Amino acid sequence: MKKSFGEVIRELRTAQEIGLRELAQKIGISPAYLSRIERGRELPPKDETIKKLAKFLAADPDVLFRLASSTDPEIVDYLHNEQEALNLLRYIKYNFESEDIKKLFEVAKSIKNLSNRELSANSRD
Repeated sequence: MKKSFGEVIRELRTAQEIGLRELAQKIGISPAYLSRIERGRELPPKDETIKKLAKFLAADPDVLFRLASSTDPEIVDYLHNEQEALNLLRYIKYNFESEDIKKLFEVAKSIKNLSNRELSANSRD
């Protein structure tokens, strides 16, 4: 069974031995509000609070956004501003299986690494 946003936050917090009050103070919310989130009595918080939780709990923000049934607003803005990236994402959605996406990701990293090496070589010349 998939864990809820609040359950994951509580697990991350307790695994790192961070007190509820301490975490609430660090991210700028009340301990009572954080407790309600962890117990599933509140909806997941606003995007900025999710980012702060990810930062202080050393968690992947994308995982927390998925658990919150949300998307990082920076990603949304990027897709709104980069039509080709949006087109690529749509193409992937309708034409790729999970294994294809993993391969595509590896190819994309290879392309970027090659590009970085070429830039580095050119700057030495």
